Amino acid sequence: MCESKVILKKGESEEVVMEDVVRIEVENGKIKMWGLLGEYGEVEGRIVLMDFRQHRIVVEGGK
Repeated sequence: MCESKVILKKGESEEVVMEDVVRIEVENGKIKMWGLLGEYGEVEGRIVLMDFRQHRIVVEGGK
């Protein structure tokens, strides 16, 4: 499987905002995420790291 965690980074702190993410769209500064079971979430910011070996996507900034 290829699911990833989306992690929101603010300064030095990191928070997992969604797990088992299988799809991401970037639109007007928003990261839209869909999970394995159809759940949906979004966060403002920009993607700064995509690490497929560790299944991590790091977003910086955001609300």
